[in-house]
Amino acid sequence: MRRSTLRWALDPAAWAQDNLNFHPDPWQVRVLRSPAKRKVFNCARQSGKSTVAAIKALHRALFYPGSLIILISPSLRQSSELFRKVTDLLDRLPERPELTEDNRLSLTTATGSRIISLPSNERTIRGYSAVDLVIEDEAAAVPDEIYTAVRPMLAISNGEYCQLSTPRGRRGHFWEAWSSDEWEKVMITAAENPRISEEFLAAERVALGSRMFAQEYECVFLEEQEGGMFQRQWFANALVDDWPRDARTVRYWDRAATEATDGNDPDYTAGCLMAAKDGRYWIIDMQHARLTPKGNEDLIAAIAARDGTGTSIRMEEEPGSSGKDTIDHYARRVLVGYDFRGVRATGSKIERAAPFSAACEAGNVMIVRGSWDYNDFIDELCAFPRGPHDDRVDAASGAFSELARRSDPSRLLRYASRRR
Repeated sequence: MRRSTLRWALDPAAWAQDNLNFHPDPWQVRVLRSPAKRKVFNCARQSGKSTVAAIKALHRALFYPGSLIILISPSLRQSSELFRKVTDLLDRLPERPELTEDNRLSLTTATGSRIISLPSNERTIRGYSAVDLVIEDEAAAVPDEIYTAVRPMLAISNGEYCQLSTPRGRRGHFWEAWSSDEWEKVMITAAENPRISEEFLAAERVALGSRMFAQEYECVFLEEQEGGMFQRQWFANALVDDWPRDARTVRYWDRAATEATDGNDPDYTAGCLMAAKDGRYWIIDMQHARLTPKGNEDLIAAIAARDGTGTSIRMEEEPGSSGKDTIDHYARRVLVGYDFRGVRATGSKIERAAPFSAACEAGNVMIVRGSWDYNDFIDELCAFPRGPHDDRVDAASGAFSELARRSDPSRLLRYASRRR
């Protein structure tokens, strides 16, 4: 074996610099050279943790014949993205190694090493054994039962386990790993990343609010505060008696999937009427009811007539053909003549509520007194996401997103762009 090849086999950081034109940050060099079998990376967005993970996976496959490397991500899309980082690194090599298998989510080298990228599905993950390296990307979003299923795969091989993520509260196996002496810990905040400007971080702090900014960019494991995302003191001076009548208005509906029956506690149908002008938002009314499907139609039609044709109407569109059929039914039968359309929800409820939470914290959301129960609505906000119901939060978040997107599309794009 040539001296340079032996050096590269023993030093992944040197191999990456010499062969991938990769210039690692000091923390990345330390991670690549560390012999620890358990590593947990608590790193801010865009810090380069996924790139380091891809380098580790490819290095193991090329220099240790017959290795089995498993990459785990919360979703199929994220699995594809992480595996694409591996294939992009392959394309950078001066001499691309021979592959006997090269699929969308897996590859096999001529020396028998395999890299397999999987979404967090317990049924598919349990089929593997004697794994040499597990890399769990966005680990805080991977279900705990996946982690439980994966650990025994390393018993015979004495393999390496790496968890990479930003925090999602003081719960779950990622938090437990960070709190344990069993794992080597690496924390890199956004302020330590030379590729992220102070101006960008200042804008993100305003857009996300202090709590979400602390989590996403400062790597803080947030303690639960009521529900966590909304704080009661934000609304101490938010109650007003009126709103500007020349503001843009939208009514956003979050329909309950099931109706109430004896012995169950289903969701409510909620419809938030919100106005926006000059960067400020007014919650004017919130409908909140448990009804039959026909009762929902009658309520939504009656409220549309009361709001008038000048108010846009949006409704969350459920996934699949049934969701499209429902929106089509409302457009053709219930809300003819109104500015109405369905909106496909993307991301988790927490992610969708984050821009609205930031606006509340900044004091840019007013709540208009009226005949609706705004105190109960504030209670639901402050319990979110741990409360028994979140229908009004979803409706308010949807209305805010619709109005903010029309007034300043970059505001929501900034938040969405941080989700890799």
